[in-house]
Amino acid sequence: MAKAASKKTKAAPRSSKRLSYKDIQIAYLADGVGTVERLMKEGRASRAAVRRALDALRQQGAAAATLDDFVKSHLGQGRRGRSAPLVGTDRTYRAQQLSTGSPFLRLPLEALGVRKGGLVTVRFERDRIIVSKT
Repeated sequence: MAKAASKKTKAAPRSSKRLSYKDIQIAYLADGVGTVERLMKEGRASRAAVRRALDALRQQGAAAATLDDFVKSHLGQGRRGRSAPLVGTDRTYRAQQLSTGSPFLRLPLEALGVRKGGLVTVRFERDRIIVSKT
């Protein structure tokens, strides 16, 4: 009995689909932030996936300081609102007021390096308010 001729098939082209946040976590932990940056330039890692990977690493207690710095400097604040102000830039803000309360300002503090729960010193002068990191 004769053997059936086996067919040889060409290998499927390598997929260039986007990576999951878990893949980005593994890439960061194995090779560092340079790999994450390269994956973003290649279009294989989305901004949202990198942010989600950073959040997951923080929740796990892993050291992700360099990834955090990369996200702050390259990805900015996120989808909502306008980008965080850079040091030395000027911005104009409108006063807000809720029903019967008094007017207030909502200011971004990321330029000062203040995170949630951080302390700031506010000095009120006649024509200006000065906010500084404590």
